[in-house]
Amino acid sequence: MMFRDQTAHRRKHLRMGLSALCVVSISLFYGCSASTKEIRPEADAQLLPVEDEVKFGYYVDAVVCSEFPVLKDERLTAQVSAIGNSLVDKSLRPDLDFNFRILNTETVNAFAAPGGFVYITIGLLDKLESKDELAAILGHEIGHVCARHSIKAWYTAQKISKPLTVIDIAAIIAGLPPIASAGGDIIADVGQTVAQLASVIVYQGYSRTYEYQADELGLQEMYHAGYDPEATISVFEKLIRLREEEGNGEGIVLLSSHPPMEDRIEHTRSFLAGLQDPHSGSTDD
Repeated sequence: MMFRDQTAHRRKHLRMGLSALCVVSISLFYGCSASTKEIRPEADAQLLPVEDEVKFGYYVDAVVCSEFPVLKDERLTAQVSAIGNSLVDKSLRPDLDFNFRILNTETVNAFAAPGGFVYITIGLLDKLESKDELAAILGHEIGHVCARHSIKAWYTAQKISKPLTVIDIAAIIAGLPPIASAGGDIIADVGQTVAQLASVIVYQGYSRTYEYQADELGLQEMYHAGYDPEATISVFEKLIRLREEEGNGEGIVLLSSHPPMEDRIEHTRSFLAGLQDPHSGSTDD
């Protein structure tokens, strides 16, 4: 794999699950409908100001990094970040500072937290064979951040589970201290709130609509940044082969938390056909 030191020792497989976290089932995300043409990050700021979104992201990042050790490889991280930032420059939120982290687990997964935190596991990174394939993974996760999918999903869950208004929910986040000055007790106090969101973004995934939106945004980013969007299809095909090799696909979180890869391949091909036409808009679900 071109991104990883060939002499690196085999890394220890981490346990699956955020065992210390409260895992919630949020099937209520399914059924919404929107296209990438309707995504306007500046309008979505009414859900949560950017500074509070970033603050929330730091809390989620603290939870993620407490469960999955971050790979201490500055060179590899710099390579991943360079590709990621080249996509961010062509995204809907080019002014947002993104943080790209490689998690030292053989689990095959990638996900994003609010405020520009993007994670890819060493297990997935080892499967990729080109910069274009890595751009396909990162572009999808950047798309989730640009569309603020995690914030929207968390808002929906909170409003359904409790009689909270948008103002009430925003106050929860605004009231959190900066993560740099927050001790373990404070993190524990807000642990359930953060854990609910972490559970969704790491293991449960989003609705079919949100996943397709992220695919489309990632394809647009790749196209405008000079990467080959067709690599997205090769990544999906690679994951299908992994599923077949492993039987039930255990350990491949991307297979269990996303729409079927076959459907995403079909959707991607349809979207790419229109992407080449400057007069064509985004495809709807």
